[in-house]
Amino acid sequence: MAEELVMPRLSDTMERGTVARWLKAVGDTVHAGDVVAEIETDKATMEYQSDLDGVLLQILVGDGETADLGAVIALVGEAGEEVPAAAAAVAEPTGESAPAADAPAEQAAPAAPAVAAVPPAVPEPAAAAGAPMKASPIARKIADENGLDLRQLAGRGSGPDGRIVRADVERLVERQGRREDLPPAPSQAARTQAPVIPATPAGDDEVAELSKMQRIIARRMAESKSTVPHFYLTAEIDMGKAIELRKELNAALEPEGVKVSVNDLIIRASGLALRDNRPFHRSFMGDHLVYHAHANVGIAVALDDGLIVPVIRAVESKTLRQVSVEARDLAERARAGTLKQPEIEGGTFTVSNLGMFGVTQFGAIINPPEPGILAVGATVKRGVERDGQLVLRPVMNVTLSVDHRAASGA
Repeated sequence: MAEELVMPRLSDTMERGTVARWLKAVGDTVHAGDVVAEIETDKATMEYQSDLDGVLLQILVGDGETADLGAVIALVGEAGEEVPAAAAAVAEPTGESAPAADAPAEQAAPAAPAVAAVPPAVPEPAAAAGAPMKASPIARKIADENGLDLRQLAGRGSGPDGRIVRADVERLVERQGRREDLPPAPSQAARTQAPVIPATPAGDDEVAELSKMQRIIARRMAESKSTVPHFYLTAEIDMGKAIELRKELNAALEPEGVKVSVNDLIIRASGLALRDNRPFHRSFMGDHLVYHAHANVGIAVALDDGLIVPVIRAVESKTLRQVSVEARDLAERARAGTLKQPEIEGGTFTVSNLGMFGVTQFGAIINPPEPGILAVGATVKRGVERDGQLVLRPVMNVTLSVDHRAASGA
């Protein structure tokens, strides 16, 4: 009997997933542990490993389509096995992320219009007399919200046996122009955040829809700034000895092909500081504090359409060489979109470095429930007093953003 591959939870904030591409085709043999698809989450594109053995009988959620967590995305069974029509109707993918029927509005990212899926605006032919009307619950819900009569689609849905699914109703809504006439129900997040003031694009302006990652980042950063009481501590650091140490280490590590960066030194120093300052290295969790056993330091990596923070675990127990090799590997795979789920979660602190862009000082936004984030600026030569003399020294500005609920004051 056919078994189900379901949309997995690959991120702690993931609500839906998009199949970036299938690496197996219908008819291919699948073994447990094989990578069968790449799934796009709110944070990265992850490899999806099958936990079943058999033959891939049917793909229910195709490349570029989105489904809820736990929804069936494919069926695996024995070669030649017939797939029941009822099983094929389990999953209901869409062309872009949209809130699940039972998901709270404040937890679901707004859907972008699936422009490519909209057919030409032609009159809908009347349904055949006596045609059965099979429709999914979410399709009925959308139809009710928009005042549509599903009988006009009876027997002509795109689901198995003419079943009406979400995509059918959304296409009908778009053609009839009904959705724009209805005021959206305000979510809790919308009620607590400042309204977005629409801007009217000029004639030569380009309008681009937000990617899934950009929407999630926007929501999480707005939530952080509105719910986490930030305070900021800025200091100047003389980097003279650190730069000398880096030169010595790189000379010694050159035969191994390892090159230590200034950011590697900062990550390692942060791990040691977190280990030695337990009253700071804790997270506020509503009615209790969590003291972290290990310094899991996230490194902010800029992507073309967003930001991702892979995590180096237990930095306090690793050598500088280990930190350097791991940081470079994580950053490269972050840009390539091949990080695995454990590599982007579990952080207890983050380092964000914009020094390579010439930025000398900035304040970063905390990634809850972490207690803080360190914003690192460029190292520049500056006149400082040494033994009564004005000398030029390499100085770096750092700003620590702190969750006041976790670390009260000093």
